Amino acid sequence: MPSFQLVFQIVAGLGPYFFTAIFLAIFLGLFLPWGTTNPQKWLYFYIFGIALLPFGGNDPDGGGSLYKQMTWGLLYVICLIITIRSRKDANSPRLHIPIELIILYIFLFITITWSDYKLNSLKRYILLVGLMLIATISSRISVQGNSFASLVEKPIAFFMLCGAAVAVVWPAVAFDTDGALRAFTSHKNTWGQFMLLCSVIFLNRVLIRKKLIIYIPLLIAAIILLYMSKSATSLLAFVFSTFCVLIVYSFFSKNIAAKIVLLTSLLTSAVAILVYSILNGNLPFEALIELVYTSMDKSSTLTGRIQLWQLMGVEIERHPWFGTGFGGFWVGLEGASGALGRRLDWGPPTQAHSGYIDGLNEIGAAGMFLFAIVVTSHIYRCFLLYSAGMKNHFLLHMAIVISFLVNNYAESSLIQGTNMWWIIMTCSIIEVGNRLRLDHSPTEFSKIAKLSPQS
Repeated sequence: MPSFQLVFQIVAGLGPYFFTAIFLAIFLGLFLPWGTTNPQKWLYFYIFGIALLPFGGNDPDGGGSLYKQMTWGLLYVICLIITIRSRKDANSPRLHIPIELIILYIFLFITITWSDYKLNSLKRYILLVGLMLIATISSRISVQGNSFASLVEKPIAFFMLCGAAVAVVWPAVAFDTDGALRAFTSHKNTWGQFMLLCSVIFLNRVLIRKKLIIYIPLLIAAIILLYMSKSATSLLAFVFSTFCVLIVYSFFSKNIAAKIVLLTSLLTSAVAILVYSILNGNLPFEALIELVYTSMDKSSTLTGRIQLWQLMGVEIERHPWFGTGFGGFWVGLEGASGALGRRLDWGPPTQAHSGYIDGLNEIGAAGMFLFAIVVTSHIYRCFLLYSAGMKNHFLLHMAIVISFLVNNYAESSLIQGTNMWWIIMTCSIIEVGNRLRLDHSPTEFSKIAKLSPQS
């Protein structure tokens, strides 16, 4: 019996016009007009569905498979229609994109001019710009409803439970040869990054004491599935973001016991760091990272990443300030990426397995400086959320940005147009900025008050 993926490849082989006809039929039959007026009911089911399914994920030329082009292209068309319609609605709040994010995107477009593979760079840039439509619509739904968490909680719970069901019913597919859980995705790291998001969202719901009878079991299940993925980077990101969020939560809590626990934990940690430093002559952070990786049966070379990073360092030295051009390096076995891949004893890779190294290589120090401004501004606005009395939103978005930053230590999701975590990060950046702006705009808030909650 042929696999579902083989059947899909056969259908895809019929050509783009056949596929276009299928998606156009789906578009006309299912999404108009219901889909454009109710994006909160389907948007993230669609996003997580196409981001997690294993088809078309490893296109060697970097241009995007037919599946990827059609599924994301369809989503962008729908989002464009929704955006146009919302602008005609007098009651719809006018949302803005932070100026520093716009400047970063302009710089990314300029870098295409010196890319050796301009067509691939342009394709990836179009995917990146299309993400702005998604983020704007997501932000509008969130500010009109309860929160970003309320928008994504049902879709992530659905796909998490689907993955757990696959693990139980079809373990031969759900687990790779190393025993790591990948569920219905193509790789354990994809599943691990998704479970990181699930854990962050459900932890936030528990901290704000929302339906604990539901969210505590979901949080426990998410953490177990995250561990089973053996994605050490995602696990490290969750541990670190949870530690930071709990410190902030305890610090701002009115509960005296929570403050005592916080103070005791900080003092204990400080003493432990001091003792370790005296005995070993260095700080313990590298040892802690190594402990996480070894607990997941990882080698000291981070599964070959160290060798890859050393080769990428040589490549970066050739163009340190402005990079190779956005989206113009990883093009399969061609060019510099092909030469690099042939020097590895594994691969060939399709990323540097570090968002910071990939970013420095493609957009240089100048681009990474602009990215740092975007992140710093976002963190500053997150703290403004707390000052404005929106503590729940503050905890959620701080957990998202910390998880994103730590996860990019050994995975690449930084400025990747269709990567799940860059989508989440972009939605977070735009939503936080607009929540603060609308909080200081009585006229815009009066528009929101006329609208029923969307979550």
